[in-house]
Amino acid sequence: MNRSLRLVVAAVCVPTLSAVAAALVCWPIHDGPLGPQLLIFGLILATGISAGLPACLTWLSPKNPEN
Repeated sequence: MNRSLRLVVAAVCVPTLSAVAAALVCWPIHDGPLGPQLLIFGLILATGISAGLPACLTWLSPKNPEN
């Protein structure tokens, strides 16, 4: 897989997976007040993106041929 395709996949997949995880966590409280839902959703989304981006950058970095 070339580098630009991996960049597109990473840019799409990290926020999408984070949003899906946040939606699954918030599903049991979907009938509750909106404030806590948005807070929980935002925290999970931000955590997923902030944890996923360094992993993607590691995945996208060129391989060192000397190792």
